[in-house]
Amino acid sequence: MPTFTNALSDQDIVNDMLKDSKFAIHSLSVALGESTSTVFREKLVNQLNSCIDNHFKLSDFAAQKNWYQPYQSPEQQLQEDINTSLGFV
Repeated sequence: MPTFTNALSDQDIVNDMLKDSKFAIHSLSVALGESTSTVFREKLVNQLNSCIDNHFKLSDFAAQKNWYQPYQSPEQQLQEDINTSLGFV
């Protein structure tokens, strides 16, 4: 019977943070498009810019660790995901 662990690797945590960062950027962009208040829009723009800066820092960190390869073609990314998932089977 296989043994499973609940421990997350640093790579898992960084990938989860990248996912959450993308979601935050998307959500702020949607809220910005729906906002009618100038003051609120300014606050959203500031928050969006901060999220984008932090996302770039995080993705640069992940790329340096070779945990994130943003420059691969979609086919290469898919093959990498397939290879990674087959390693866990």
